Amino acid sequence: MKQGSNTGLLPGKPARSFPRAITGIVLAFATLAPCPAECAPFSFYTLPYSFTNDRAETVHLSEWRGKPLILTMEYSNCRFMCTTTFSKMKAIQAAADQKKIQIDFMIISLDPKNDTPQAWQQYRISREVDRSNWHLLTGSEATTKEFAALIGIKYWTMDEHILHDFKIVRLNAQGEIEKTITDYDDEPDTLLQ
Repeated sequence: MKQGSNTGLLPGKPARSFPRAITGIVLAFATLAPCPAECAPFSFYTLPYSFTNDRAETVHLSEWRGKPLILTMEYSNCRFMCTTTFSKMKAIQAAADQKKIQIDFMIISLDPKNDTPQAWQQYRISREVDRSNWHLLTGSEATTKEFAALIGIKYWTMDEHILHDFKIVRLNAQGEIEKTITDYDDEPDTLLQ
């Protein structure tokens, strides 16, 4: 074989650049993979993302630093899994009220194109969530994808619907995932203990 000939697996690239390409791909996927239990705790309150709430205000998760938070992702026009998720969120709120636990609830949109502040206001009215400890947020398309990957919620589009996992997490005061429920039959108290 002649010296300088292309022996790489990528067309037009020398062999020595192939390992760099693979390393870049592996690192990119590693940042999206869920963190194994043995790695250092990750704080969602340190994320740089900005969101718009249902009052058209820009907010950041760092504003909840020092407070525990019940968090999920859904969208205002959902008629399937979101109804189940929302019902469970309301049950957790009722359990918190019964135990006299002060905790905030947050829903981050899976449909940033349609979940405007007005759409979230309608959602708040129709779902009878007029409490100040409930926060309905929308981020950009990129933020939504990245946040869903970090929190571990898979979602996809089928026809005009967005289908998604059932998952509700409790963040502790440092913004770390402390508890998770992924089954509708899990008791609401699970996230409050």
